[in-house]
Amino acid sequence: MDDLYVVPTAGGEPKRLTFDKTWIRGTPSWTPDGRDIVFSSARGGLASLWRISALGGTPRPIAGVGVTASSPSVSPKGNQLVYTQSFHRENIVRLNLKDERHLQGPGTVLNLKKGRNWRPHFSPDGKRFAFESSGGEYAEIWACDSDGANCGQLTSLHGTAGAPRWSPDGHYIAFEFRPNERSEIYLLEVASGTVRLLPTLPGANNGGPSWSRDGKWIYFYSDWGGELIQVWKVPLPGGPPMQVTRKGGVFAVESADGRSLYYSKFEANGIWQVPLRGGEEKRVMDRAGEHDWYNWALARRGIYFLDHHEGGAVVDLFDLATGKTTTILTSNKGPGIGFAVSADGRSILYAENELEDASIMLVKNFR
Repeated sequence: MDDLYVVPTAGGEPKRLTFDKTWIRGTPSWTPDGRDIVFSSARGGLASLWRISALGGTPRPIAGVGVTASSPSVSPKGNQLVYTQSFHRENIVRLNLKDERHLQGPGTVLNLKKGRNWRPHFSPDGKRFAFESSGGEYAEIWACDSDGANCGQLTSLHGTAGAPRWSPDGHYIAFEFRPNERSEIYLLEVASGTVRLLPTLPGANNGGPSWSRDGKWIYFYSDWGGELIQVWKVPLPGGPPMQVTRKGGVFAVESADGRSLYYSKFEANGIWQVPLRGGEEKRVMDRAGEHDWYNWALARRGIYFLDHHEGGAVVDLFDLATGKTTTILTSNKGPGIGFAVSADGRSILYAENELEDASIMLVKNFR
């Protein structure tokens, strides 16, 4: 995750300008007078263009620029601005399994709303799934039947809401939401549609929620208090968060027996495991690439994961007992972000890239 710094050309200490710890897309651009910097950031929702003084201060959004904007460049006279505007079409695919290692027929691309549909998660009974969709200015939480029918929008928060995770009893969906500079954990009561903040660690980015098997705790990642992103957990009624990992962790899933935690890391490839009652962490598999934190799911006896392969993607199963990997599916389309397995182990949902396109946009009379 990124922030903007300036450093004197003659040398000296860098000065930090932003404190968002979110993605900056493309190279920032100076205004010709050297007073301001224009940059792309997801600090206020989906990526757009912002402007900040080189001396510091509060970033200001640039009017007239849409979302998914990146790579800005200000003209030498300072009166024009060009930038890249991207378009993504990301679909969710459903796989039905005959057994752990074999498909029951080909995958089905679900007919969802246009735009980017990703990071799905099954309800406990497998009849529905929630997912993140960003077909407009904001990203919101949606839910559909398991076959993609009867879809409906669950949140209207006007920010970036994503990474939904259904509670074990099906009554709640935990998700991350970034209204402005930082992300926080929120809870959606499914029956009423009520959304509330779950207090975690103030002044930090908190995201990637997942539930303990008994539904009493929510795991989440946070960049609070140090350089490494760590996994924490907080009791559902609310209370002081407890740190779980010590050497980094970004997305965590509790084992079926509640004794171990499996997690990926921001800084390293692979999936790791640590006993919840104390003990040293160990890496159980070295696949699942860096920044593919969400593209895996823990099953009864193994870990399913989505990976890049020869310009396309593969769905593999890593057997925890034998250490062997079996390929379940090979696709000629690249992997998107998000992977889920139903509680009964009979269905898989994953995201795939359908279309990536970009245009060069011009802003005249830029000031």
